[in-house]
Amino acid sequence: MGCVVRGRSPATSLSYHESGSHLFVASEKDSVLRIVDCLNGGPPSDRPPMIKLKREGIRTVRATHHGHSVLFSPGMNGGVPKKNSIYYLSVHDNKILREFEGHSGVINEISMSPVDDTFLSSGVDGTVRLWDCGKSGNNLGELKLPPNVEGAPLAVYDSTGLVFGVSAAMAGGEGYHVHLYDARNYTVGPFSEMTVTRQDIESKLRLGGSTPERAYALSKAEWTSMQFNQSGTQILVGAYGGIAFSLDGYEGTVLHSFQTEAGLVGASTSLPMAACFTSDDQSIICGNDDGTVSCYQADSGLLARKLRGHVDRVGAVAVSPAYKQMASACTSTVVW
Repeated sequence: MGCVVRGRSPATSLSYHESGSHLFVASEKDSVLRIVDCLNGGPPSDRPPMIKLKREGIRTVRATHHGHSVLFSPGMNGGVPKKNSIYYLSVHDNKILREFEGHSGVINEISMSPVDDTFLSSGVDGTVRLWDCGKSGNNLGELKLPPNVEGAPLAVYDSTGLVFGVSAAMAGGEGYHVHLYDARNYTVGPFSEMTVTRQDIESKLRLGGSTPERAYALSKAEWTSMQFNQSGTQILVGAYGGIAFSLDGYEGTVLHSFQTEAGLVGASTSLPMAACFTSDDQSIICGNDDGTVSCYQADSGLLARKLRGHVDRVGAVAVSPAYKQMASACTSTVVW
């Protein structure tokens, strides 16, 4: 354990800057953005350690290529977002530089391109939108879901920035579609269309020790996060019910499933699992309800080690893109 940064409410999102020098921590309940100096293990000396965003609220934060600016989506007020916008914030002087408007519902994902200033957003309005941090106004492009899918999509870039993936639930809860797009020519449609069936998810959950009843319920859980590994050979999905699973990046088959320790029973009542790949593609990091962090081997799905130190549910995890370092958060954020 490298350092501990105390908070007053559970963290809902973590994001490292590409240099690995700073970590941004969002806490929705108290509308606070915290900044951690990952090199010195404490508050930064060149910017404020905490920013209160009471007017907008904050739920999700994403670092940009600029070390002093972040993107964030607003927090919820009584189950309703304060505004369906995305904000571009200067953390140096706590100023909103730009506001990106267009979504008509909750924004469930923001994904920054690793190669330029464009970013993707997806929302419960059933759209995926492409934006540019340097340009205010309308989005650069928009993808609408076809009528044969349900629920909210998730859209994320891969590590090259040349490809992005979009997932959306099949009608009837029978699985998910995962489509891959050429980021430079997305208007022609996906170049790869994968199907992740509910039966495939259920099978892996049963192999992982779930009862048939629990495996069936969790196989229909809503996806809440998606990430490519560095090589693009695997995709990691987090979902309600305290589960995550890795997919083959080319075929969409379920490789391994991961379940939270001391999780709640039933997909409808348990919170999502926070999960991410390490930057060397060797491990998968998962936060648990019992305050531990599990480290699994990405190729075999076997548990390699477990980290202890949190006092409550670990609701957010992240891995440094530049150093052998990771972060996890409950109310407090730990840098390992």
